[in-house]
Amino acid sequence: MLSKPHNSPKPSPKQSLEDMLCQAAHSFRLGKEAQASVEFRLCLDSIEKHHPELMQLPSFQQMLAPMLQAQEQHDWLNLADYLEYELIALVSR
Repeated sequence: MLSKPHNSPKPSPKQSLEDMLCQAAHSFRLGKEAQASVEFRLCLDSIEKHHPELMQLPSFQQMLAPMLQAQEQHDWLNLADYLEYELIALVSR
């Protein structure tokens, strides 16, 4: 389960969810897993707050389990791929 850091940075009000997901993926690929995990949590929070209908989609629910598993296994590249290619495609619909 993801835990929320105490002092998490706030996303820019003008920053799109797609941009946030790309930034998190980029941070994971650079090996900045602590920063990327915070960014990932902010993305999930944004989806929950601004796009609650996505949380109910079977495709999102099917994607969430492998993303969280990749995070638990420290498989940052796989998680980055999910964020940048799968999740962005889903939220861009």
